[in-house]
Amino acid sequence: MTSQCDARTSYTHVPLDFPPDADGIASNRCLDWNVCEELALHLATECAQVHAEADRSVRPIDILLKSYCLIEALGWGEPPLLRWVVRRVAALLHWPAPDIARQ
Repeated sequence: MTSQCDARTSYTHVPLDFPPDADGIASNRCLDWNVCEELALHLATECAQVHAEADRSVRPIDILLKSYCLIEALGWGEPPLLRWVVRRVAALLHWPAPDIARQ
């Protein structure tokens, strides 16, 4: 039986929509996915909190777009990975993804 830790680091558990690694090394792709998944889970919590505290004029898609711009400005990854993170946050929160995340 596979432990939870093993499952998180197993290449076979990387979602099919996750961007391929530039060098084609499976272990790097798995590592990238683990980091991106952790970031997405954290951002989902943050975005949900912002949405709960915001007035009704703030749209979820705008919160996601602002999050994308922030993580891009901070240099937290390559654009394909950051777009995947924002799509993942949108999926976790059942929000529509901004156009920038669909490229």
